[in-house]
Formats: sequence, structure tokens, C-alpha cells
Amino acid sequence: MKSLKLHLLALLCVALSAVAFSGCKPDDGLCDVEGKVTLDGQPLATGTINIGPMVGQKGTAVGGKIENGMYKVRASEGEMIVTIRSQKLVKIENPTQDDIDHGVTERDEEIIPSKYNQQSELKMTVKKGEKNVVNFDLTTE
Repeated sequence: MKSLKLHLLALLCVALSAVAFSGCKPDDGLCDVEGKVTLDGQPLATGTINIGPMVGQKGTAVGGKIENGMYKVRASEGEMIVTIRSQKLVKIENPTQDDIDHGVTERDEEIIPSKYNQQSELKMTVKKGEKNVVNFDLTTE
């Protein structure tokens, strides 16, 4: 009888543990954010997105990849500044002798205007407990 009680108690502990830990993940204070990025109406093939707190605000800066116009990151709650970048390889028009000696014929060139990265005007508000979908329609003009 004592053995049966111990056995049932052990099963109950295992069952409660399974329920308590199923679906749990640590609360890192970050929220899911996703969306689309287009450039002149077309999905941005590849790039990066960086999201960080506005000056003077608390939060964690995060970054992620943009692939086929889509991104998905985890960001801090609050008002955020966003930067978006994408580069393409371009042929060097007037290579230096050093470039020629090292076989350097191409360089990366930013295709996203600076108003979306170095001098970013992009902002978003991230809200905890909500589905945060933020799309960015960028233009080169």
C-alpha cells in the first residue's frame, strides 16, 4: 500500500512538472516584430534591419536579416528608431594600382537612401502582448 502511494505521488509530480514547463520560455522582455520591406514598390531582396530605442529611452538594440522583402525580429517595447541597409556589388570605375595589384574589381555600394539608415527617419512603436506588424515602403527619390 505504501509503495502504491509513493508510485502515485511520483506520477503526480511528473504530470505537474510536464504541465508547468510545457510552452514556457524565459521572458527576455522582447516582443515579436515582423513585416515587409519594399524599395520602389518591389520587395527588398536582401538587407538588414536594425531596431533600437530612441535617444534617452531604455531598451535593447536588435538586428535581423531581410530576405525576399520579409523580416522577423524580437525588439524591446516602446518607441524605436529603425535603420535599413542593403548593398550591391558595383564595378570600380577607376581602380587604384593597389586595387589592381590585389585583384579588387568591385566594391559594395549602399542602395538604400541615407534617410533610411545613416540619417534614419524610420520609427516604430513596439507593444508588448500585441502582434507587431510593421511594413516599410521605401523609395529612392
